[in-house]
Order: sequence, then structure tokens, then C-alpha cells
Amino acid sequence: MRRVVALCLACWACGGGREEGGRGALVLADRVDSGAGAAEVELQERLVTPYLARHPGLELVRHSSAARDEYRRALLTSLAGDDPPDVFLLDAEDVPQVVERGVALDLVPYLARIGVDPARYDQTLLAVFRRGAGLYGLPRGYTPVVVAYNKDLLDRAALPYPTDDWTWDDFLRVAKQLTRDTDGDGSIDQWGSAFDGRLALWLPWIWAGGGDVLCADGRRASGCLDSRATVEALRWYAGWATSDGLALRIHDARDAPGAIARLFASGRLALMTTGHWAIPGLRASVAAGRLHVGFVAIPHREGVPSATVLYVSGYAVPAMTLRRKAAVELAADLTDSAAAAAWGEAGLELPAVAAAARAVAAADALGWDAAFLRAAAHGRPSWSARVGLWRDVAERLADLMDRIVITHDDPARVAGATARELDRLLGATR
Repeated sequence: MRRVVALCLACWACGGGREEGGRGALVLADRVDSGAGAAEVELQERLVTPYLARHPGLELVRHSSAARDEYRRALLTSLAGDDPPDVFLLDAEDVPQVVERGVALDLVPYLARIGVDPARYDQTLLAVFRRGAGLYGLPRGYTPVVVAYNKDLLDRAALPYPTDDWTWDDFLRVAKQLTRDTDGDGSIDQWGSAFDGRLALWLPWIWAGGGDVLCADGRRASGCLDSRATVEALRWYAGWATSDGLALRIHDARDAPGAIARLFASGRLALMTTGHWAIPGLRASVAAGRLHVGFVAIPHREGVPSATVLYVSGYAVPAMTLRRKAAVELAADLTDSAAAAAWGEAGLELPAVAAAARAVAAADALGWDAAFLRAAAHGRPSWSARVGLWRDVAERLADLMDRIVITHDDPARVAGATARELDRLLGATR
């Protein structure tokens, strides 16, 4: 049989299925980052070549989507049916739903048979896919949330570049000094920072202030979301949006991510909360000398340890697949040291293989990956990796921030009300 890698870049739920490669084909479901496009497709093709060389006659069909939500819907639909993919990319937020429903295969019995040592992966990331003694996925890559800064704007203002031990006070001082009316027309046209209302990006600021939205067991919010530390962190973060001359706020939340990235790339924004996903979009501008960028850890409140959130994805295998060993081997190949290094060198994410991450950072002349690695040392996975109802929790937390910022509700009152609501949602009893 001729070996073929079939690329199906439309939503695989729309049709096609494994019949495109024949009933004996192995099906891989993954996602192509919208910022990388064809380059990521080419990289993924290259990474499966050694696997196919070891499996003469095997056909591999790939089903993929560039849209995260589209991919998620198609994946969960296929896993609920009777013909799921043999290997699939799994984001941390879907681990509780997939694993706790028994959909994913425990990989532990197969790893020794194919010569894979789980110790090669960063153990914090590997823990995302563990439940008890079982392991239900292999991490591919991850990112901490960090702050990107425009070196040119700091240089013009004669300000030193921020360091990983900078505090909230340091951040405010820099943001204020870099918020300017550069053309003298009475309107600000260079912003020190931008208020980003997305929970994925403001959560690490709350952690870095000593607060949290849920308590340690992930089953209640009262006593944590409404704690003094969290309320003060919420008040401080939301203060960016209501203080004149401090930070830009994009009023349409749907436009905020793209607008903030464009302002940063154009040199009109000095400090931007972001993740490793920003790197592919920045590389061309930096290579052309139009932009000079650095990355640094999220600033922390004085007296509080540095903290950030880690977003991780990996490959899993459905429990009902018939070709378990071959599927597990493919998942391992897509996350091994060579594959991890390739993903890192492409700028798409930090490799989950610890040695590969260190090697990528050492080879990065810009020092970007080293900055991400330093930040990651103070990070922990998002609550989404542990809380099955996280999407419902996230909706209420997004509403909390809107009420504080847009309607100017008192943070303590809103946090208390939201904490009680989350307790009811999570089934907490006190």
C-alpha cells in the first residue's frame, strides 16, 4: 500500500473521515495555528516522516482546523461517536472532560513497550495529563503568560529594560512614563500598556498579587476569590482601565486581542501581556529592524512571589482505538526531543521535553525563549486543566471583571457575590 499523509484542513466533522485513507488508515486530529499557517503544515508533515518510514504501507490521514473553537467542537463530537481519530491534540482545558469520561487511553502500559521514558517531559506539564497512576496524554508544548516590551520606546525614554523581579510599582511607573501625546495634539497616541479583559491573560496578574479565583481543591471560590488579596489585586488590575493616562482599553472585547497586537507591532504600545503565540507574528518585524522586543515575567506585588499561568497541549489516544500501540507510538513521536525542538525553533511554543526547551533557549540569540523559560519556572497550569466546569466558571469570572471595569461595581461586593455563585456551580458546601 502506498504511504500517504492526507491533509484535510477543513473541519473533519463536515465529512470525509478515515475513508479518505481507507479503513486501515491511522487518523491524526490536530490544529494548525492561524498565525503560522502553511509553515506549520509543512513542519507537521516533516515530523511524521520518520514514523511513516518505520511503518511501511501505513497511510496517515490528518484532520485539522485553524480555528480553536472549531477544532474543539469537531474533536469532542468525534470522540462521542464510534469513529474517533487514533491520535488527537488535546488542550489542557479539555483534559477533565475527556479523561474523566473514560474517553482517553491510559498510556502507561504502552510507553515502556515503545521505549519512551516519561521523565524526559517537564513534570509539571506531564502532571496535567495524569490522573492517579494513569497517564492520558503526552505534552507537546506550552507557554507561560509574560509581558512583551518595546525596547525602542524604553530606550527613547532612557528607561532600563524590566527584569524578572520587577514589581507592580515598577510596572506602573514605566507604563505612566511611556504613555504620551507624541504629536502635541492633546490626545494620547503612545500607550504604556493596554487593559486586556481576557481571563486567560488577567488571571496570572491576580496570582502575582497573592490572590486566586478558586481555592486549592478547585471545588469552591469562597475564601479565595473574595479574599483580601484577590480583591485588592482585582481592584489594582481594573484600575488600569479607569485611570487617565495609564493604559488603553479597547471597548469592543472581540477586537481587543488583534487591536492590542497591532498597536504593539506598530510601536504605539510599550508593554503587552501575551504568550509564546506572539512570537511568529513578531519575528518578521524584528528581523527587518522595524521593532526591537524583549520579554519579561509578569510583575508581582511587593512581598508576593512571582507567578504566572502555563497553557499546555499534548497528544492523546482514544480508549476505543484498535491500533493502540501504533497510535501511542505516533503520539510519542510527535512529542519527542526532535519534534519538540522543531516546534520550539519555529517559535510556536516552548517544547515540553525539558532538555529540548533548554537547547532551544540556548540557541535563541534574541534571548526570548530564555525569558519564557525563566517565567515558566514560577508558573503553574491553569485551573482549566483541573476543573471540568471551567468554561462555566470562566464566564462568571469574565462577567466579574466587566462589572468592575465597565459598570464600576465595588470589587469586594462583586467578588463576594461571584464566589457564592461559583460555590453553587461547583457544588461546594461549607
